[in-house]
Amino acid sequence: MTAETGAADQVRSEFSKLPFDEKISTLIRIELDMVGDAVEAVVSEASKAIDEITNACSRSSASATSNRA
Repeated sequence: MTAETGAADQVRSEFSKLPFDEKISTLIRIELDMVGDAVEAVVSEASKAIDEITNACSRSSASATSNRA
């Protein structure tokens, strides 16, 4: 048994001892944390894409301006 497996078994054991309402609230909190992480990842990737587009447009505009001169 690895330390990771032992920790997971301990979490399962402790979770099984919780009353039903606490199990539900714990699961909801975990799900909300995961949704928050997913939203953060999507926003981060969208921001990177917008930065890349902005940089590409800036380079294109600068190139067009210098070609006119």
